Amino acid sequence: MKRIVIYLGLGIVVLAAGCTEPAKPTPPPPPKPAPVVEVPKPADGGAADAHLGMMERHAIWLAKKQADEKLAKELAAEEESRLRKFDKTKLATHLALLAFEKKTRKAFDDAAEGLKGKPDAAAQMEKIADKQRKAIEAQAKILRKMDPTGGNSNIGTDHDVTLNALANDYPAGLAAAAAGDEQPLAEASKELDKRFKKMESWLEEVKNFKETKDTKEPAAAKPAKSAKKAKAAKKGKK
Repeated sequence: MKRIVIYLGLGIVVLAAGCTEPAKPTPPPPPKPAPVVEVPKPADGGAADAHLGMMERHAIWLAKKQADEKLAKELAAEEESRLRKFDKTKLATHLALLAFEKKTRKAFDDAAEGLKGKPDAAAQMEKIADKQRKAIEAQAKILRKMDPTGGNSNIGTDHDVTLNALANDYPAGLAAAAAGDEQPLAEASKELDKRFKKMESWLEEVKNFKETKDTKEPAAAKPAKSAKKAKAAKKGKK
């Protein structure tokens, strides 16, 4: 009887073991996510300064503005000094051109005064302008010779505009005024007055301009005393 019970118990164990499913393998862990790389902030102070307060941003803007203004003033001073140096060397030519321009304008004015009331005043004024044109063109050649490339004189453009006005607009304005239309003459006169005033003011400044240590070109270095003595001794041996 005991054997039957034992065999029955063993059978139940074997049957239970057969019904049990084998353990499933453990799946591998999921791969770790790639690390997030932070994009560096721009170095131009744009988004990087977003965390700054209003006072800090204003201070940065003000400092940049002041630096830009200082640089602009320095560049303007250098350019003015360059122009002044050039015109100083061409002062005689400038004065001769200005004298011719004033003389030519006066000649036109005197001619217009003498032609007042005459029926052919406009036609006569055009003839006078034609006679003056050759002399005006000769002065224009002198101007171009003085500054062939342009941009070296502070009043080169003023001379050019003045000579062109004397060759064309001013006598044409006088002729129109003789015919009863004063507007062209008023405009041409205003332009000449403005140019003359600028040239006179600039040339007066150039006349009184004196070079300083800051404006002069650096001088060549002087020889040392020892070099002078050696040179003198050499000459004595000869």
